[in-house]
This record gives sequence, C-alpha cells and structure tokens, in this order.
Amino acid sequence: MTASKQSYQAYAAATQTVAKTKQIVMLYDGIIRFLHQAKEAIRDSRIEDRWRSLTKASEVIMGLQGCLDFEHGGDIARLLFNFYSSIDSRIFSIHRTGSVDTCNEVIAELKKMRDVWHEIDQGSVTPPTPPSNAAPSAPPDQNITLSA
Repeated sequence: MTASKQSYQAYAAATQTVAKTKQIVMLYDGIIRFLHQAKEAIRDSRIEDRWRSLTKASEVIMGLQGCLDFEHGGDIARLLFNFYSSIDSRIFSIHRTGSVDTCNEVIAELKKMRDVWHEIDQGSVTPPTPPSNAAPSAPPDQNITLSA
C-alpha cells in the first residue's frame, strides 16, 4: 500500500472517530504549522517553500470556511466566515510582501481561536453567568453545527 493511500485511509478513519471539535483543533494546528514553515522559508529566502506553505494554510482556511453551516450556525457561522476571510486575505498579503511580522500576527490570532476551540472540545467553556439583578433568560444555544 502506498504512503498516500495509507494517509488517506487514516484521515478517512479520523473523520469518523474523532469529534468534530477536535478535528477543528487539529486543522488549526496544521494551519499554524504551515505558517511557521512559511516564516522559516521567508527568513531563508526559500520562495517556493514559502508559497507552498502559505498555499496549504490558505487551503485549510478555505476548507474550514466551506464547512460552515449558515442555516444552523447563525451569527457564529457568519463571524467565523468573516474571521476566515480576514485570515485568508492576510495570508495572501504574506504571499505578496514576505512579511514575518504579518505572519507572526496571523499565527497569534489563530492560536487564540485554536485555544477557544480546544476549550470547547474539552467541554470547559461555560456560558457567562448573568448578573444577579438581571432578568432570567433562556439558556444560550451552545450547539455549533458544522458540516463535513
């Protein structure tokens, strides 16, 4: 069996056995890794490697964006769509400028979002408690729907 076929089979199995929130964390980890690789390529003046790493990062971003469920995701899906659009635009900017600073900024933003998804995956995100003088409200909808 070829290495690429084994990789595909492992990926296919993971999509069936790994929680969707964990998959998102793993995708963020991949994007961050690609951006670190691009940053090193920029520092070493390896233009083709920079292009390849940034393109891979952008493809993962577009994949995440394409999985958003606007019908069930509501405002969260729209916010994530805008976030992914912003990140992809900045990755394109890195293609043009080769800016290590922009690369660092994008990595920092992605790490923050990755950490939020990790907390969601771990079940450690709880809704904020309303002030004691606030009127009771319906519990927030914590379901995030993703399509795969």
